[in-house]
Amino acid sequence: MARPVNCNPALITLILFLFIFPAAADIPGPAASSSGNPPGDTSPDYAVFVFIPTAKMIHSDQIKDQINGLNGYDVLMATSFGLSTYNGSWETRHMNLDNVSKGLLEDYVTAIEYDVKGNLWLGYGGGIQIYNGRYFETIRDQQLLKNLRINDLQRWNDDMWVATGNAGIHRYRDGTWTWFQPMTPSGPGFYEIDSMVVDPAANAMIIATEDQGLWIIRSPEEPIRFEQLVGKFTPNGLMEHVRRDPVGGAYFFNKNTVVHYRQDTGFVPVLTVKDLSPVGIEINDISAGPDGKLYIATDDGLFIWENQAVFRHLTRFEGMGSSKIVRTVNTDAQNRVWFSTQGYVGYYVDLSQPDNIIGIDLITPAPSRPVVQTTPPAEKTPAPDSAGSPKAVTVSKKSSLFDPVISIINTITGFFGIKAIA
Repeated sequence: MARPVNCNPALITLILFLFIFPAAADIPGPAASSSGNPPGDTSPDYAVFVFIPTAKMIHSDQIKDQINGLNGYDVLMATSFGLSTYNGSWETRHMNLDNVSKGLLEDYVTAIEYDVKGNLWLGYGGGIQIYNGRYFETIRDQQLLKNLRINDLQRWNDDMWVATGNAGIHRYRDGTWTWFQPMTPSGPGFYEIDSMVVDPAANAMIIATEDQGLWIIRSPEEPIRFEQLVGKFTPNGLMEHVRRDPVGGAYFFNKNTVVHYRQDTGFVPVLTVKDLSPVGIEINDISAGPDGKLYIATDDGLFIWENQAVFRHLTRFEGMGSSKIVRTVNTDAQNRVWFSTQGYVGYYVDLSQPDNIIGIDLITPAPSRPVVQTTPPAEKTPAPDSAGSPKAVTVSKKSSLFDPVISIINTITGFFGIKAIA
């Protein structure tokens, strides 16, 4: 049973005085707006929405994968505690111990992807499920999957490619499974994949591995050929992860550096952490928007990179939660930029040009069959947040001069169990 917190009013007043007034001194006026709006224009540049994981919201802040729903508006998130869907409100599916054919194989979902028929594939640490809108088909046969740990799923045209543990890569095509055995004449020169994406401009598969550098499959047609772009111990080979560029090519990154790759231009440096901040920070994730912006999740907030410079820097003081560490970032088909921090999941939207939405290619067709989600049994629901209820907070950059002050107050008072300021 939780004990009540005894708050000392004098102590709270002292804390607020020490934190608020130095911060308030640095608050820019309207003329300092990054949007270029004239002085006195109070229209918001952007908004940030945050959700605290609870029984009525997303159930975990640990996001393992994210895809667009078939209708182009929904967002599906593979998390460490179920499959969550956002369509204006949250729904989450879990394991169903009473009827395993109606629930997830495990609550820890590692990867999600739609196939060409609109079936939802879900990867786990111990196999795959395929959901056709009515029931789940489970694949745990090691004659088909040489390793049951699913690292990543990627649809490429009509095929589904599956990165499995340290067993390299598998392909599912027209009902047939093919294993490309590592270190064989017709197989890849790597054992374990970190991430893989399809280059929409070149129709090629680009792969980042754990220990064997960066690779490419230039064509999905037989015979499949695996070509190493760079080895592990080269400057570009030190990149650890790959993310799709919706306008063509792919971004590779590690904790310190981001580079862009296209078949026609090769590797082009994009930025290092020194371009983002003079203090030592690390990159945790990146996501590319269709308008050329790059969203960079770091241990000091979310940076937005445009035209070779920082366009915007979002932190706790812009309403992203109580932690400055942004773990993941992903752009959806509605140009919402989703992020996760410790204790929060949310999204950022640019309001400066609301009528100028640039669509993102979903890659996946949109059949009429919807994906149905269910809420878990009461005993599998995590504890609510300290305020006792879920929250969705909207923060506008210029909605008020005191927004940063309110954010500080919310952060401090949250530790005492006091309800946040709206």
